[in-house]
Amino acid sequence: MGVQGKGRISALLTVFTIALLVASCGNKRSMKTAVAPAAALPQPVARTLQPLPMRPLSAKLQAMRERAMQRASALRGLEWTADVGMTELSGWEYGQRASEMAQVLGGDDLRALGRLASAGGALPEGVDLAQLAASFAAVSAGAVYSPLDHQVILVDKFKGDSLLTHEFTHALQDQHFDLLKLLVQRPYNFDRTEAMFSVVEGDAVNVQRRDEEGETYARKPLDDIARSEGARLGSYREDVGSFFPKLLTETFIFRYRDGARFIEAVRRRGGERAVDDLFTNPPASSEQILHPEKYFQSEAAREVQLDESLFAANGWKLAASTPLGEIGVRGLLMEGVGDDEAVRAAAGWGGDRAYLFERAGATPLFVWKTVWDKQTDAQEFFRAYTSLQNKRQGAQVGVNSSASESQAIWREAERTTIAWISNDTVIIVRGAEADAGTALEFAKR
Repeated sequence: MGVQGKGRISALLTVFTIALLVASCGNKRSMKTAVAPAAALPQPVARTLQPLPMRPLSAKLQAMRERAMQRASALRGLEWTADVGMTELSGWEYGQRASEMAQVLGGDDLRALGRLASAGGALPEGVDLAQLAASFAAVSAGAVYSPLDHQVILVDKFKGDSLLTHEFTHALQDQHFDLLKLLVQRPYNFDRTEAMFSVVEGDAVNVQRRDEEGETYARKPLDDIARSEGARLGSYREDVGSFFPKLLTETFIFRYRDGARFIEAVRRRGGERAVDDLFTNPPASSEQILHPEKYFQSEAAREVQLDESLFAANGWKLAASTPLGEIGVRGLLMEGVGDDEAVRAAAGWGGDRAYLFERAGATPLFVWKTVWDKQTDAQEFFRAYTSLQNKRQGAQVGVNSSASESQAIWREAERTTIAWISNDTVIIVRGAEADAGTALEFAKR
């Protein structure tokens, strides 16, 4: 995917990875050992979509296609192994296609992860995440590469610009590294998937910008690259992004802004072959994208797990679980605190995992365990999360503190939220009042 000027954003058409408020991009128009839930076990990708209509391209579009293929190959240093077609769809056709893609590539998983987000308070109750994903893609679409169809799709009378070089870079990635295999991995991991998406997007942005700016791009300070991409996406954040949760828009922007900075850092260190290596030895977390030195040093996240057997013994069934990562924490906090404060509060992330437990006839139970690099980092996150909850639910109804731990409590309708901190660990629990306290005790173990 990529960005051009104020308005054009292209998209890699893998709607599945919009799971848990992550969306496919497009063109803005004015148990000590965790047990994976059944929905997250490896399954083959279903191929039930009808073939795309192949419409003759105008001479102008055909010339643009040939130029984009040549430039993408030359700049990326990869040869074409097969031809790549290009076709045009109307906005309505693309919207329908996006909806079908969401179902084919994981509608059930999206719904389970949507329930997790709702249980955690990040989405309204009853939101169908598969349809939210499709709606986001449809409202944003301009030019996309579809790895299911191995085609570049032009949406709604695409006029043409350097985004085609960007899209054909995705086609090259697919031919050499198999994008579906990289992006649709089981068990699903939000943080890992966002890190992989930032590699895919950052690589294509890098090729697009070098096509546009030539050698000037290679001399830009890395932070200027991130600022430039952020500025290009500013109008998107204010317009289309304003209709969607900030967790969705921030992770979307992260792929371009921080992905572009990360890829250029890697390219300057080891050239195009080092970028190739990212597809076989990808960053393990969004933290490594945001802080490239942590990728170079192979600094891994701390493993976080609950003893799921304690919940199972009380009749709870694990419905979904995933790490949110530094970028997920940042996007979530942005709903209640300023952007700069959210960035600072997320920066000390050491590891996390969010869980959704369900039981017949009971209010769903959300448990989120986070660990931080230092105690002061945990305290900063705890303060920011408290501000978020105060904005969502009003003042706390309970505060308990001792020399070694603190907790805050909020109540709304049929749900109680508890935020607990001790040393470098913060745990968030949300569920029925009768269950929340017990779940917190289980999560502490």
